[in-house]
Amino acid sequence: MGWGFRKRIKIAPGIHLNISKSGISTSIGGKGFTYNTRGHVTASIPGTGMRFTHNIRRAANPVRSIVAGSSQIDSASTERLSKREQAARDFVAQVQARTTDALLRYFLSHGVYVRRDELSEAVTFDEHQEFLETLGREFEATTRAIKLAVDIGSISLAEKEKAMLAVYEIERKCSANLGERGQLANEAVSLGSTIASWPKAPNFVAPFLASLLGSFFIFLNNVPIGLVFFVTAFTYGFFRLTSFNKKKAAAVEALGAANARFDSLLEAEISPRPTPNESDSLVREKAALFAVLTIVVALFAGYHRTQDDNRQAAVSSGTDIPVASAAGAAPDDQLGSRHSDFRWLVGRHPVDVVTDKRFRTAFNHMSRADWNKFVDRLTVSNSAGIYVKDGYIVGEGCKAHACASDNAAFAISEATGKGDIVFRETVDAAAGKSRAKYVTSKDLPFNATPLADWLKANEAQTAPVVAATAEPASAATLHTSFDCSKARSDAEHLICSDHELAANDVELASLYAKAKAAAHDEVAFRERTRAEWNYREQTCHDRECLVRWYADQKTALLQIAETGTVADNK
Repeated sequence: MGWGFRKRIKIAPGIHLNISKSGISTSIGGKGFTYNTRGHVTASIPGTGMRFTHNIRRAANPVRSIVAGSSQIDSASTERLSKREQAARDFVAQVQARTTDALLRYFLSHGVYVRRDELSEAVTFDEHQEFLETLGREFEATTRAIKLAVDIGSISLAEKEKAMLAVYEIERKCSANLGERGQLANEAVSLGSTIASWPKAPNFVAPFLASLLGSFFIFLNNVPIGLVFFVTAFTYGFFRLTSFNKKKAAAVEALGAANARFDSLLEAEISPRPTPNESDSLVREKAALFAVLTIVVALFAGYHRTQDDNRQAAVSSGTDIPVASAAGAAPDDQLGSRHSDFRWLVGRHPVDVVTDKRFRTAFNHMSRADWNKFVDRLTVSNSAGIYVKDGYIVGEGCKAHACASDNAAFAISEATGKGDIVFRETVDAAAGKSRAKYVTSKDLPFNATPLADWLKANEAQTAPVVAATAEPASAATLHTSFDCSKARSDAEHLICSDHELAANDVELASLYAKAKAAAHDEVAFRERTRAEWNYREQTCHDRECLVRWYADQKTALLQIAETGTVADNK
């Protein structure tokens, strides 16, 4: 069993004194290039594990037979052997394997680390030429037998006997001249095992995907589930990183000990020793990159979610008048912030402005469902249009053929640019019941706007009439599309007092519903309805005008119901 020691002492930057069993040597250089006074020159690329070692004391004229004998047969020569020559091929492989193993044991025992592929380089070392010369005759015998097997495909029994006797002699001489560093072979195996067990760098793709899923849930306003995914992703990623660092620290310590033992026995390093993969040195940087990307995506999702929440409005729940309350609105812009000037609305009809985005900005706190109901009740309006009252821009309208029960109004503050709305909808047509719903902005109380008076006035009109004698018998028994007790214009009073006009009104209301469902262009249909309704209210003050109007509208609505095309109202 061999023994040895090795100590490296730094004399000056780039100069080290090496003390070992073989003697004292000096190495000069740093990372990338080193020269040893024993003749070893090593060039390497730091961080890659790649190195090249050359011995300038290599023999100028090494024993040729040993150089040839230490080289492996190339694949092209072995492929020339036929199946009938398999025995010769097996003999050749056996001779080469045994001579190679003998030389490897010899060199490793003398502190020369070399693998089979570089064995032909080791046999050229000057300090081993004296011993290798004693093997010249034996290697000539083995080389001659191998060439015969390759060239003619067979070997005579006498040649085989000579070759095997030469192999026996090579093995004997190599064993008899083994050095005291035989433990180098075991240390090389130990070093290789340490590299093979090197921990694998963790992959952070799974935690990153989990964090992306968490960002998606946050964007969907499901913050608790999103946070669960985030915590899980970061916990798992941190566990993987911590576990890898612990394993790597243990592996680095084991590698350092293995290299120390290896270096204490090493005299020359022809073949590069096993080294770990340097790609795992960037694991922390990769983990930090994934963490930064995750946080950026989460902040982006949270920011957009916040912006959406600020734009959404809390909408009041629909209830009857006694329990109606304003919905908790989403945070509005601060008072005093800049807002649009809504003076451009004055004098225009509500139905003409509901599709304008500038008008919609005053009611961003409304839901889409409430907005659609509100717009549907602005189809018909009076000729005055939108007007200004007490610092508010006010407009009102009603649903065609249902002005007594389905109407709406809005008020926009000139100071803040925020608006409130109120609309009434029928809940029981037979009983004449309707309910009101209003949606307010956070900084615009409903009772402070003109809408409060508008709502009281409309509710007063729907109050039940107790005195039966106050209504003519004919009006009380006629059935129309609206409540005759709320008749306001001359046309409505005429319809409520004439059986034929009342029947025409009911028939036209039915045709209106069919035409509205069939119309391809709802905007054009609403515009046509508003114009015709205003014409009747403002022009027809006698029965003949109403008869003609109902006849014309019946024809027009029948055509729309059949074709879906809304003709220009000219």
